[in-house]
Amino acid sequence: MAVRTEAQGRHRAVAVNLELGHGRSGASARVEFHDRPAGRLALVALRGRLDAPAVTRLVSALEDLAAERVAQLLLDCSALAHIDYRHVPELVAALTRFEACSGTFVVCGLSPYLRDVFRLAGCEPRLRCWPSADDLLVPPSIGSSGERAS
Repeated sequence: MAVRTEAQGRHRAVAVNLELGHGRSGASARVEFHDRPAGRLALVALRGRLDAPAVTRLVSALEDLAAERVAQLLLDCSALAHIDYRHVPELVAALTRFEACSGTFVVCGLSPYLRDVFRLAGCEPRLRCWPSADDLLVPPSIGSSGERAS
């Protein structure tokens, strides 16, 4: 696990890289913590192919985030290639527990293929989806030109 601190404007973010799977799956997650006025936000960017062991490790990481009282969770799936549909209910149950214990969650960047996998598992209606995590991470005081709004 690697920890890196970055300055982002006036906010500081801490990033943790998690290896979720080995071999063919090669699944990983990058967790970035952002302290905001509304509370701590965690961006979990998934990459690779989530099989059963990777989902188990991811669920454990989500439980740790809830224990740390993260107020908002953004699960970025834009670099996720595949998730075994048999384990989607386990992941969605963990997201639901996160919401009940700690805060809100949004799933971002689902490809049409991944949406179909969640739909096949019967879990798509339980998700709150957004096209891109980047859209949700822009501080409200920053305008579209990148300058501070007055």
